[in-house]
Amino acid sequence: MGMDVGGSKGGPKSEINVTPLVDVMLVLLIIFMILQPMLQMGYDVNVPPNLPSNVVPEANPDQIIVSLTTNLEIYLNKERVDRAQLPIRLQEVLRNRGNKPVFFSCEDTVKYDDAMKIMDIVRNNGAKNIGIVMDWVNPLEQVMPAGG
Repeated sequence: MGMDVGGSKGGPKSEINVTPLVDVMLVLLIIFMILQPMLQMGYDVNVPPNLPSNVVPEANPDQIIVSLTTNLEIYLNKERVDRAQLPIRLQEVLRNRGNKPVFFSCEDTVKYDDAMKIMDIVRNNGAKNIGIVMDWVNPLEQVMPAGG
């Protein structure tokens, strides 16, 4: 039972006619359902092939890893380097390397400030690209990351 304000004279009604609204919404829904698959954009990605889990990647002798331990000991690959000697050793090692990255690894307990100071030394002494290794690479039993 509806409510007629105008009575039987044909005056204004307070009912909303939803039929045009439903028609417009259905047309918009169909348009978006048709256009959505056409609008999806993507990028082709070259994913490296999966290596069997028992294969250990070969260490590239050209790669350099700077490691920082909890005791703030610095290792250049497997060689322990004094903090004062690090710039000199880096300049020697990085001479004629071009844009090859230098990998940086530190233990989880190292303070951010200490890690950034060592990374600044690496950057200021010839490293154009620095790759941050997410897992701790122990310099005493070092297996270098693949690539580079």
